[in-house]
Amino acid sequence: MMTGHLSESEETSKTRAGERRVLARKVPLISDSGEVEGICGISTDITDLRRTELALREAVETLQRERDNKLLNVEAATASLAHEVRQPLTAISAGGVAAMRFLEMSPPDLDEVRAILDQIVTNCRHASEVFDSISALFKKVDQSRRPVDVNEISLSVLQSVHGQLKDHSVAIETELASDLPLVDGHQGQLRQVVFNLVHNAIEAMATTTDRARLLRVSTQPQGHNAIVVAVEDSGPGIDPGRLNSIFDAFVTTKANGMGLGLAICRMIVQRHGGRLSASSDGRAGARLQFVLPLRSADTTHAHNISH
Repeated sequence: MMTGHLSESEETSKTRAGERRVLARKVPLISDSGEVEGICGISTDITDLRRTELALREAVETLQRERDNKLLNVEAATASLAHEVRQPLTAISAGGVAAMRFLEMSPPDLDEVRAILDQIVTNCRHASEVFDSISALFKKVDQSRRPVDVNEISLSVLQSVHGQLKDHSVAIETELASDLPLVDGHQGQLRQVVFNLVHNAIEAMATTTDRARLLRVSTQPQGHNAIVVAVEDSGPGIDPGRLNSIFDAFVTTKANGMGLGLAICRMIVQRHGGRLSASSDGRAGARLQFVLPLRSADTTHAHNISH
């Protein structure tokens, strides 16, 4: 009435049915002389309309999140493949160069060439396993699990990085428990975890000059229901403040790292019903270990259903 203009606002009105949302429009009543004599108010109940709009907005946001998650999964899968395949391909390339060098010797060192070719075949097999394991990792159901010997995997990985260990002057110490129980799992994925942990440990010691470079791999039972696999190095260690974040995707301590290796390892271990952790004082090396149940949660669930 003061302004003589139409006003429009949303208001809350209390009724017997509860609070309702209304759109209130107020129109001034103007006399023939041009003065405002009164006001006419019209209120429209828009409670259901606002609820529908809110539900629609939430549905759109949910669809957007699902779309983003799917795109992230595709990006993660692509990046994971690129990250994991690069390592065996690099080893294959280095092996090929070394084999050519030994063949050009007079006389050719055929024993060295034969050993290198064996290693190239192993790395080719590893590259194939990477495709299989990453593919299985991003599936909701993994049907390729079977009893796995973690000791055998550990020894296989150490054999595959023999050249790296030699080039970096790293000594190996193993403590593999005898009669270690088998675990139900995806062999390629678990090998990928051990390989990543070992590879990271070797790289972590690249700048170590004040003490021996020592890589220690150990396995042992944990109670009657799980096993522990640990990889330790004598490098500079990890800042204790970063221990909880090193397993997050795209978080890395390396200058040229992608921050995917440990994130993938954690995903694999968790898919096996296990737990991956790290410990370090930030000065004298680091220990990364994963605990695996003898029967994974997924396998146990399937076993219970079948019986």
